[in-house]
Amino acid sequence: MKKYKSETTSTIIYSILILLLISTSISHANENILRIAGWDVYSDPLRKDKTIGYKSFEKKYNITIQFKPLNNLDAIIDFAETDTNFDIFIISNEGIRLLHDMDLVEELDLEKLPNYQSLHHNLRLSDWSMFNGSVFAVPWAWGPTGLLYNEDIIKNPVSWSVLWDPKYKGRVALWNDVSMIWTTALYLGYKNVYSLTRDQLRHVKGKLLELNKNVYGYYNGEEEELKFILEKDVIAMNSWFDPSSRFKKKNLNFRMIIPDEGAVGMFDSYLIRKTSIHKELSHKFIDHQISPSIQKQMTNITGLAPANIETLSLMSGKEIKALHLDESDYFNKIILWDHMPRKHLYEKVITEIRNDLKQRTGNQ
Repeated sequence: MKKYKSETTSTIIYSILILLLISTSISHANENILRIAGWDVYSDPLRKDKTIGYKSFEKKYNITIQFKPLNNLDAIIDFAETDTNFDIFIISNEGIRLLHDMDLVEELDLEKLPNYQSLHHNLRLSDWSMFNGSVFAVPWAWGPTGLLYNEDIIKNPVSWSVLWDPKYKGRVALWNDVSMIWTTALYLGYKNVYSLTRDQLRHVKGKLLELNKNVYGYYNGEEEELKFILEKDVIAMNSWFDPSSRFKKKNLNFRMIIPDEGAVGMFDSYLIRKTSIHKELSHKFIDHQISPSIQKQMTNITGLAPANIETLSLMSGKEIKALHLDESDYFNKIILWDHMPRKHLYEKVITEIRNDLKQRTGNQ
């Protein structure tokens, strides 16, 4: 009996030791992984589970980067609310306050972010990123939701009206997002794109129903947008980033502009999750990402403008001109994405527009 008890005790002790080893192993694994979630356009082109700039950071800090690509603001907000162990979020400007007010993100220590002082003056210490005098978000990229078009087919457009041109039937696409309402509202002359009245929304809806006659489809994210152009012969769309440089490698001449009616736009930022166990490392990663060399990588891949103005010293005159960075007022031409007090009215319009396209095409 004593022997049996002794063996049982030994078994229990052995099991506890195994559990402790497993727990230590898991903890050690967590210590060596920095987890990031945000807009899919920031995936490394060759590794969708990694983000731009990951290689040099992993090598320098002997750390593994994991990236979760997401393709709309609601998805990022929903993900931030889940019980995950992610450390950093990349979110557009109108989502910063939401994450802050939900008490999900950490106040940042600017002394640990030396590259912060080189950010564009419109982005440094922005009201979008500060609350009660403290900074919670670090801008990393910005740009308009502009008109992206094939220069070989569409010659020097100046207006959003090109999307409605009957000769481009079946060759137009729209981002599957509320931005199609904002874009159409601008085309119709409305500047209050985030607070449209019911009558204005009816006007916008009518114009979008008309546009559906030209639309091949709505794209859901970066990959689908590129696919529409490369495989479906789409030649014009509203795009929140500029992939023109990627297409040139495939002998396709695309360009993005802000039409005369204007464009909405955004800046994307890094935020550290309040529950992160890697706050020190997260600061190092963010500073790494806003360094000029990594900003140049980001710009080359996404066609978005860098937040760090020192990046321009690494760019050619042609690259600077292509992103309109030689125009001092270009940033101010953008109507930054903002909250919609009556979002439900916009969502109702979007549902009706989507259903109309589905009936027309049968495949959306």
